[in-house]
Amino acid sequence: MEGGTEIDLKILDEEEEQAKREAAKKEAAKKEEAKTPEGQSKPPEEKEAVVKTDPEKEPEEEEKPPKPEEEEERKVEKEEPERESRKSSKRKRKRSGDSDDGSDSESGSVSEPGSPKPENPGQNGQEESPKKEEEEEEKPKEKPKEEVVKPRPLHKTCSLFIRNVAPNISKAEITALCKRYPGFLRVALSDPQPERRFLRKGYVTFERGVNIKEICWNLQNIRLRECELSPVVNRELSWRIRHVSGITQHRPILRNDIKLAARLIHALDERGQLWREAQDGEEVAAQNPILKNITDYLIDEVSAEEEDLLWGAGRTAGTEPPKEGNPTEISVERDEKLVKVLDKLLLYLRIVHSVDYYINCDYPSEDEMPTRCGIMHVRGPVPPNRVSHREVADWQKTFEEKLAPLFAVRETLSEEEALKVGKKDPEQEVEKFVTANTQELGKEKWLCPLSGKKFKGPEFVRKHIFNKHAEKIEEVKKEVSFFNNFLMDSKRPALPEVKPIQAPVAGQGKSTPLIAPGLYR
Repeated sequence: MEGGTEIDLKILDEEEEQAKREAAKKEAAKKEEAKTPEGQSKPPEEKEAVVKTDPEKEPEEEEKPPKPEEEEERKVEKEEPERESRKSSKRKRKRSGDSDDGSDSESGSVSEPGSPKPENPGQNGQEESPKKEEEEEEKPKEKPKEEVVKPRPLHKTCSLFIRNVAPNISKAEITALCKRYPGFLRVALSDPQPERRFLRKGYVTFERGVNIKEICWNLQNIRLRECELSPVVNRELSWRIRHVSGITQHRPILRNDIKLAARLIHALDERGQLWREAQDGEEVAAQNPILKNITDYLIDEVSAEEEDLLWGAGRTAGTEPPKEGNPTEISVERDEKLVKVLDKLLLYLRIVHSVDYYINCDYPSEDEMPTRCGIMHVRGPVPPNRVSHREVADWQKTFEEKLAPLFAVRETLSEEEALKVGKKDPEQEVEKFVTANTQELGKEKWLCPLSGKKFKGPEFVRKHIFNKHAEKIEEVKKEVSFFNNFLMDSKRPALPEVKPIQAPVAGQGKSTPLIAPGLYR
């Protein structure tokens, strides 16, 4: 969702390993604390001090000066090769003294192997030095340092929360204001709230590495359209995975949830026009691959034949062994196959359609929020107590009632409903605008208030408005279109409905209250 790569996914494994290490350290600390009052072991601080001092001793022992005996042995070993070199030099001098009496040819022949020539060493040194430099230059070229790509925590962001955003402030204005700061990502605005004067909530998201408190401080005193933003730092989600009742682990409820989730996926896919394929040049709805063979898990199986045969063999209800506990209660049975199928459907609903199934909630504009896939509810642990058939039936009934609005959501109203609410006709509104701007001053004198010009007849004023004030006509059409779109939106902001107070029924006693006790719950 944040445009990352497979390398960035490794940071999730690192976080898990770090969490395991911290948990292991806490467990070890608890065990050591439990042992200390009995005197069996030392506290962890002392142990850590001992462990830290041990490795420090090893290098100290290695760096200790050698004993005097070892020094004398080393000196003797060094002196022996020096003595041998001195003896060899004395012998060479004697030989050179004897050879002085001989011929020049003999002295030249003796001196060539022994005496070094002054020219050769200089030439060899000059030749060897550039070679060494070339070798040193080639070494870094052969082994360049590879840049290590570290995984980025793309799933973590920093964000600011703006409690009150006025209706006249646009999203583009907030975006342009926050783009000046480094690490800016996106802006999210909620729907207007009629009960709070149509104010909206805002979230500004930045990258993880920015100084979010400094940015928040800089935005404190900035005003947009004479309104202070007054942002505050938004905390991270502390508890992203939450669980519901463990009765959802029961096999009949799992099967019913698979049926409802499959219906919901089919309805939402059609609404979003997903999974379309072209046939003969036309787009036709195709089957979602996640719903393939889903009917295999919706059919219930019973052993009816076996029960009939046992009943015909003379076995009656009285001969059956007595059941333990209350016969109306049953233990929760978990089916791993159904769980695996259902989890795929729930993840598809959560990631693709932003629907949290177990709380029957739709998260609108989630891709613009600081956490793009924030909270998800899952099945809780299996309850230890037995459950009754009535509890299972009540759970299924209430859950289907809560899930019904997600099936029945309509994006727009029908044409008949829009006309009843007050849909406007663009042509009629244009005629009203022309009529309002055509004023009669006297006989054959008509005024256009838009320009202040006078004309002999209303048809000339009409022609003048369409030719010279075409932009005003376009504004009227845009306003009509905006108003109609607002009416057609089934989720448009509206004032809350006020239920009238019921009058007391005649003939009731004095003890009867005027207002029903449950009216204002």
